[in-house]
Parts: sequence; structure tokens; C-alpha cells
Amino acid sequence: LALEEERLGLLRAVAAVEADNAVKEKRQSAKSKLVSFVELHNPRYQAGWVHRDICERLQRFSADVAAGKSPRLMLFMPPRHGKSEIISRRFPTWHLGHNPHHEVILASYGADLAATMSLSARQAASDSAEWWPALKPGGRWTNEDWRLALGGGLRSAGVRGPITGQGAHIAIIDDPVKDAEEAASPTIRARNLEWYQSTLYTRLAPGGG
Repeated sequence: LALEEERLGLLRAVAAVEADNAVKEKRQSAKSKLVSFVELHNPRYQAGWVHRDICERLQRFSADVAAGKSPRLMLFMPPRHGKSEIISRRFPTWHLGHNPHHEVILASYGADLAATMSLSARQAASDSAEWWPALKPGGRWTNEDWRLALGGGLRSAGVRGPITGQGAHIAIIDDPVKDAEEAASPTIRARNLEWYQSTLYTRLAPGGG
């Protein structure tokens, strides 16, 4: 009986070590690969070839921003295809993990929607801080405006909303119009363009994207 208990104890110890090693491997992969970071924070996310392609493009975009190359990237997909989960909820945190002094602006047609996506990105930073020290929280830590200890962070806003005093190494615009009616409105389109040119674009840091 004693030998059997010793054997079971050994098996449990081995299983615990293997589980710990698996977690470490997932975290290491999440640092180097955006798609792994997405899957780590959302285990139900089913990444297909297009999502992996988007992640690879975003990784190049991130590297180009870090190198000051002023990259531009536009992605067009139908609703409910997982683009916001990658681009707005996970990518800002992943980029900040590699560039914790950078600033990100996340804009959408409504301030509430932008703040919701910002909250998801902030939660990913909080959950990752233990094994990714660059994501350690700083002073401000609200849904709309959160900072890292090393100075970078994210600010969310509605399109045509105020972003006074905020810079951006990366500016993300996720769904600038609410629906087809707004998209077809010359007035709304003109207002969005004016906001982009006079407000958002002027906040972009040299070499930002």
C-alpha cells in the first residue's frame, strides 16, 4: 500500500510538472506569436487561416512601428468574423508588451463600444503581467484610459470624440460608422474624415502607424 501511494504521488508530481511546462510553453508562444496570445486569452477562439494571416500582418505592422517606418494597414471583413477580437481586444496589449513605452488610441463609432474593447485589452494586460512584466499596470487604470508602469498605455474614444493630450504610436479605428445608414450619409462621412484629418492623425507620433 505504501509503495502504491508513493507511485501515485510520483505520478501526480510528474503530471504537475508537465502541466506547468505546458503553461510556460503557451506563454512563451504567446509572447512571440499574436495568434497564440489571442488563443491564450480566449480559449474558445477558433483561429482559421485568415486569422493567422491577420496576426502575421499585425506582427509586421508592430515591428514597423517600433522601427519608425510609419506603416499603414487596412483590413476589411464582414461582421462576426473575429477581426475585433484580434485587432482591438488583443493586439494593443501584445504590442505594448513588446513596446511598453508606446501609446495606443483605439476609436470606434461609439465611445461605449471603444471602452468595452479597451476593457478587454486592459484585462489581457492585467492577466499577463505576472509572466510578462512589461505589462505591469501603472497609475491610471480606467476602462477608457489605462497606463503601464513603463509609461505606455491605451486611450479609447468615439469617432469625433475628444482625445486631447493623447499621443499615439498606433491609432486603431474599428468600425467608424454604426450602420449602413451612417455609411451612406455624406454628412457623417465628411464629419468622420474631418475628425481623422484634424484630430486623430495629428496625434500620431513620428514613425507611428
